[in-house]
Amino acid sequence: MMMATFTFYNLIFAMFSLVLSYLILGRRNTKHLLLAARVALLITVILYPWDFFAIRLGAWSYPAYPGRRLYGVPLNDLVFIWLCSYLACVLLLRFDRRRSQRERHAESEQPHG
Repeated sequence: MMMATFTFYNLIFAMFSLVLSYLILGRRNTKHLLLAARVALLITVILYPWDFFAIRLGAWSYPAYPGRRLYGVPLNDLVFIWLCSYLACVLLLRFDRRRSQRERHAESEQPHG
């Protein structure tokens, strides 16, 4: 039952994150959506050892976790890390795009000469 709860939570969070990212960046910005997905994958790969060693060293555990694991790390954790990283990347790309638009607008208002 625990795996089903975590999986259900990840599915709901995935739907929320993916729909929100599509609304934030827009449908024309597939390049930024793919960039966010790649960065999130990189962050997930970098953070995997954190979970791995924390479980191995006993900092935390999943005693009766029935789901699939990758060398002791539950796959649901990796999915959750990816989703959080993806949503954070989308938000950062949106704020960066807004800032660069403001800078371009300020430059166009300055007198040339």
